[in-house]
Amino acid sequence: MRTATLLLASLAAATSVGGLLAGVAGCLRSTSFACDTDTQCGAGGTCEATSFCSFPDAACASGARYGTSAGTYANQCVEGGGAIDGGVDADPTTDGAIDAPIDAPPQAGCPVGYATITGGEGTHTYRVLTASANWMQNKDACAATSGSAYLAIPNDATELAAIVTASAATRLWIGVTDSATEDTWLDVKGAVQTFLPWAANQPDDANPGEDCVSADSSEFRDDRCNVQFRAVCECEP
Repeated sequence: MRTATLLLASLAAATSVGGLLAGVAGCLRSTSFACDTDTQCGAGGTCEATSFCSFPDAACASGARYGTSAGTYANQCVEGGGAIDGGVDADPTTDGAIDAPIDAPPQAGCPVGYATITGGEGTHTYRVLTASANWMQNKDACAATSGSAYLAIPNDATELAAIVTASAATRLWIGVTDSATEDTWLDVKGAVQTFLPWAANQPDDANPGEDCVSADSSEFRDDRCNVQFRAVCECEP
């Protein structure tokens, strides 16, 4: 009888501890912190375009790794080589930012949904993203549709006007940024951008910093990367 009583007591204790641990684990799974500025991340932290904090880590190619409170990005290396102004939504696959699912594997060539446009570059094809999103979300969305696609890079005035007209927007994001090195404007393929028709008094890197480029039908502006605009993807067959 004494042995049975001790066994029941042990089982009850284990059940209690297990429930407590499950509750704690549940809380840990739901722990995340979205930032707006670098100062919210603490000493040495950077508010990435995903709205999560990263911290220096030489083991990552980018030199930075997300913290433990970065939701689904927790403890992962930050992609790319430069910090970008803080974003507003960490997961572009759930915010309706594009007109088709972006979690499908990249496809070779230019898939259905891309088409040539009058004024476009050579045989390149284009696809309009139908909802507004921040710069990084649009960049990732374009790359996810095809291995040959990227956030559109206008290389002359004709292509710029064609892209903006296709988007049916007054202003849209384009694939140009100086996030790696201030005032060194690179396209999303890593090349120096030579076509830079800046509007008057642009770029101005207005406080707290503007590292991504938006455009109307004739001019570029630097903007905070977390602002939401439409975009167009460009694909090279």
